[in-house]
Amino acid sequence: MLKAVILIGGPSKGTRFRPLSLDVPKPLFPVAGLPVVQHHIDACYRLGQQRNSNPQDDSKSNVRKYCVAEVLLLGYYADDELADFLLTATQSYPSLRIRYLREPGALGTAGGLYHFRDTILAPLGNSDGSEGEQVQAFFVMNGDVCADFPLDEMLDMHFSNNSLQSQHQQKQPVLITVMATETTRQQSVHYGCMVVDKETNIIQHYVEKPSTFVSNTVNCGVYLCSPRLFDTIAEIHLEMSNSNGNGTQQHTTRYTSSNKNNINQQQQQKPTEERVAAAMVMWMEQDVLRRLAGESGSGCSSGGDGGSRIKKDAVCSGVALAATTRNWWSQLKTAGAAIYANRHYLALRQQRQRLLQRESIDLPLPSPVKCRLATSDPKGGYSTIGNVYVHPSAQVHPTALLGPNVSVGEGACIDQGVRIKESIVLQDAVIGQHSLVMHSIIGRRAKVGAWCRVEGSAACSDPNPNVAYAKMTPQLPLFNALDGRLNPSITILGCGVNVESEVVLLNSIVLPYKTLTRSYKNEIIL
Repeated sequence: MLKAVILIGGPSKGTRFRPLSLDVPKPLFPVAGLPVVQHHIDACYRLGQQRNSNPQDDSKSNVRKYCVAEVLLLGYYADDELADFLLTATQSYPSLRIRYLREPGALGTAGGLYHFRDTILAPLGNSDGSEGEQVQAFFVMNGDVCADFPLDEMLDMHFSNNSLQSQHQQKQPVLITVMATETTRQQSVHYGCMVVDKETNIIQHYVEKPSTFVSNTVNCGVYLCSPRLFDTIAEIHLEMSNSNGNGTQQHTTRYTSSNKNNINQQQQQKPTEERVAAAMVMWMEQDVLRRLAGESGSGCSSGGDGGSRIKKDAVCSGVALAATTRNWWSQLKTAGAAIYANRHYLALRQQRQRLLQRESIDLPLPSPVKCRLATSDPKGGYSTIGNVYVHPSAQVHPTALLGPNVSVGEGACIDQGVRIKESIVLQDAVIGQHSLVMHSIIGRRAKVGAWCRVEGSAACSDPNPNVAYAKMTPQLPLFNALDGRLNPSITILGCGVNVESEVVLLNSIVLPYKTLTRSYKNEIIL
């Protein structure tokens, strides 16, 4: 049995995503018709459906029996902010158990995992009340990652390399398999860089955002972890506690099959206040991966940039692998990245629908996925170009032209003669007649009057198509140093913005609930 943990952060994160994250949590921002984190859930769901759809597979691989049974959202948003989404997701994916675990505060990408280690490793009960099977491994996925998730490939690598030969010919288990990709030499310093043995796929060295070039193989923020990884995290927790003068109150925890039940009972008996007090900020990248990188059986590398908080002579008990993929991958750090992700998610969905039709595979898909993707005149009467998503409740005039790469949200209204291209129109937004919207995001309940032009900068952060392995351009400074104007970006209308008729809005960001009576260019309207 597998589980998946999606790290969604909290309200103090996602500041670069404003003003879009002011009225909705960033993980719930809709891209290609689905909230960002639902694409992660959908990937986990499809993994199980694909593996179950071919039970007669006679390949030598024995990993086809594994599928994700539970998805845990881990963050520190208030419970009520995610309640509606959890209800909808549970109904859309009935075979998955989906829950939200709220951290007491920002604990980092590894601190939250360790805080909820008992829940993550707890077996799921069967319908007859008996205890279910144990967790063989669990995915950890950063919530701001957008990708064509190669979970199948990660599973195959992780379980087919459960014992490897180190430099000293000692067998070591695989504790974590990291989804990796390649980027350019210049862009690599903006990511976590890994030096990987090409023959064994072992991560030999890891540095998070180095100051100089280390490797063009970078961390994608998606991991497949063994339960034994918590042994390593427990050691890190103890060492950090000792360095803070609290070592007498802490102890390491070994999650072996013989004592895991006793440990769970002891942890449940601990007072809640004590466990919250023991919570500590730890990072999967700086603390865990750096510790495991270069593991050879007698020690592990701590990196060369002086940023590690782990002892150099610490003993590791396993290795980390890199599963390098050429699938599409990006991060959702800024609003401009949402347009880029929208384009690729629409294309991926179209490809999967065509594949299902060609292979005649009847996979149950959640209702939000059943959208209009057309290259000709759809049932609604309006015209489309390329991949377009329109929510069934949206109203689009027959004379409107949408696409390519357009998403129209629930309850939106598109009037006659409207042209929309490379944009996202959110819930209950209104686009007046004969208006043009390009490279923009129209916020919830925003209203664009008649004969308006709302346009952002085309490909302001898109990868250079002429450069191999290029990723999105790192974020430019918000303002130009010479004239103080807004640097090229997409145009964003915040929630409830009202743009009156015959207004031109170019390369601008409008905060919520503003009314624009004149034209703007390269400005932030407060």
